[in-house]
Amino acid sequence: MPLFGRRPTLEEAVARVREELRAGTAPPALLEELRRREPLISGGRLPPGLQELLEAIPDAAALLEVGGRILARNPRMELLLGPLPTVLEATRSSELLELCARGLAGWPHRRELALPALDLQVEAQVAPLSHARALLVLRDLSAERKADRVRRDFIANASHELRTPVTAIRGAAETLLEGGLELPGQARSFVEMIARHADRLTRLTEDLLDLSKLETGAWKPALGPVPLAPLCASVIELFRERAEEKQIALDADVPERLRASADRRALEQILVNLLDNAVKFTPQGGRVTLLGDGLGPSVMLSVVDTGPGVEPQHQGRIFERFYRSDAGRSRESGGTGLGLAIVKHLSQAMGGEAGVESTGNGSRFWVKLPTA
Repeated sequence: MPLFGRRPTLEEAVARVREELRAGTAPPALLEELRRREPLISGGRLPPGLQELLEAIPDAAALLEVGGRILARNPRMELLLGPLPTVLEATRSSELLELCARGLAGWPHRRELALPALDLQVEAQVAPLSHARALLVLRDLSAERKADRVRRDFIANASHELRTPVTAIRGAAETLLEGGLELPGQARSFVEMIARHADRLTRLTEDLLDLSKLETGAWKPALGPVPLAPLCASVIELFRERAEEKQIALDADVPERLRASADRRALEQILVNLLDNAVKFTPQGGRVTLLGDGLGPSVMLSVVDTGPGVEPQHQGRIFERFYRSDAGRSRESGGTGLGLAIVKHLSQAMGGEAGVESTGNGSRFWVKLPTA
């Protein structure tokens, strides 16, 4: 039917457009306009398969558009946040809404945050998509964090309760050994064993209490400029005698100009823990060196040793509490298994970080802190 000479009906116009689309002869301007209006034409419906993709994500996931409106969500997200149409309505969290806005603006973000209105602790990740949309993924950490709090509280309470009886046992053993009493040879060896293990229990309870204060935020660092060269020299001297007994070469190379923004006592504890491990595990005739370097806005202190090293499968967990890459060797040396965990938490509390690099020829444990 000819279309010229009269105004075509709507049905005829639609049929003509369809023919041109099938034939590939539609004008470019028409194609661009159809692409632009596609969400309106489809009534906001999602492309086929997108819901299936959301449901395949193991965590709670949702597709967002401008304003934090939720276009689609998987069952886990609906279970976590409910059916409300926007992120703000569902969570009452301006912090999460701000995170989503940044993702919608094209900036990927990941952050752990609290959702008090829902009594949840989540890790939120937002990834930008095309057409001003973003993918929001939430991982519920509430049970994990609750278990962490219960564990910390238990350890802190147990440590407090252990401190008094351990002190009494230690005092009694020292009195028997040094009080001028005549002890038969076998009895003396038993008392010495009691005293040795009481000392170890004392160190363990003190380390547990320190770590508990760090993890709960009860301890706050008194930050200030700390000259590193004199501090490192004084800590090195604490281990001079032990190093000489094992014929270990112990030295430091820290430039005089280096200063860190740190808590002096906390930094001293970090260096003591790292040097204690290095001297303890470096074999006779080895070398332990304390190095200092300036890295622009940061300073790095490293303890380098020629010990047996840390195998690659252990390096990612070596700073966890009670984690031992060689449990038998660590216990024989009298360690509590908490020294490196304390190093990590003290570093983080001062705005820094700790790490390790190791081969079969030795290790380098380092701490990075802001410069002063």
